[in-house]
Amino acid sequence: MVKLGLFNLMGLYDRNTSPASVLRTTVDMVRMAEELGFDIAWFAEHHFTNHSICPSALLMVAHCAPETSRIRLGPGVLALPFYQPLRVVQELAFVDLMTRGRLVLGLGSGYQPYEFERFQIAPEQRYERMLEAWTIIEQGLTTGTVAFEGQHYHVPRTELSMRPFGLAMPEVFVASSNPQVLARMVQGGHTPFMSFGHRGLAAASQFRELIAQRWTDAGGNAAAMPLAIQRYIYVTDCAEEATHAAACVRNLARAAIPLSRAQPIKDGPFLRLMPLNDEPPLDDFLENAVIGSAEYCAERLHHELTTLQPSHLSCFMGFAGIGRRETLASMERFGSDVMPQLESLLHICGPQAQDAA
Repeated sequence: MVKLGLFNLMGLYDRNTSPASVLRTTVDMVRMAEELGFDIAWFAEHHFTNHSICPSALLMVAHCAPETSRIRLGPGVLALPFYQPLRVVQELAFVDLMTRGRLVLGLGSGYQPYEFERFQIAPEQRYERMLEAWTIIEQGLTTGTVAFEGQHYHVPRTELSMRPFGLAMPEVFVASSNPQVLARMVQGGHTPFMSFGHRGLAAASQFRELIAQRWTDAGGNAAAMPLAIQRYIYVTDCAEEATHAAACVRNLARAAIPLSRAQPIKDGPFLRLMPLNDEPPLDDFLENAVIGSAEYCAERLHHELTTLQPSHLSCFMGFAGIGRRETLASMERFGSDVMPQLESLLHICGPQAQDAA
């Protein structure tokens, strides 16, 4: 059975939308996700561009903790090379306390050169730093004490006052296909997290095969491998709205070009978006995302879930450039009209699951 997550990028591509509006819409979506029986709300974090206004996923977790009561909350993801690990392990322990044990961990290595340059971290060290920071976090959360000697971090024995005896590690999802990182996932039984964005199912299947092969190479059982996938989803019966949603997905694809550069072309914090080299027509973006009527979205997701066999579906439903009312209406349609059609595949959490029973 597949558990549902809500992914919140919190982008600001529309200059007529305020950061306060993005924050309010995000909180409303998280509340609705809890009502609909989603398992996790994820919060991205990025820096120094309008790709995301959220510089700290843990702040969003803390902000949404009192706004919710059941749904689990997690950073999607913590780019560990950007963090001083002894500080972040304390913050994680404290946020886990604030959420009353609802914290989920999403970990990653970072990918944007502009962020690495601004934080003065060498990109070629990102996997080494990630793995060392991961060890420090695991030590602190499970034992209440950190003592670590590595290539990049040196921590004398240090006790954590907010987690003095240690507890079980929160569930961990990791966004990486790096062999060393996947080996660490196998060792801990953690979940790989893959997104295929504006690309279609064929590309996703190839990526899944790569992860499964590296999982096997690290000694894991590919047949039992957990997997989280992420999809762009927008539910509407209006062809014009669907086309606009596809254009928003295209903007996300176009943003990948400046975000891959050490010096992206920007207007203030706003990325300057240009067409991709050999950019496909807009209809291809519409086809490769899950955008359309409830019946169409349900059919597409059913096919993708049965093909990819994930344990978790992360739903990216808040596209920058689409208004608050339309975003919430799409999400409501997903809950009322799409989820029931996928009932045989989904693990619904909370009150809605009890009502359905």
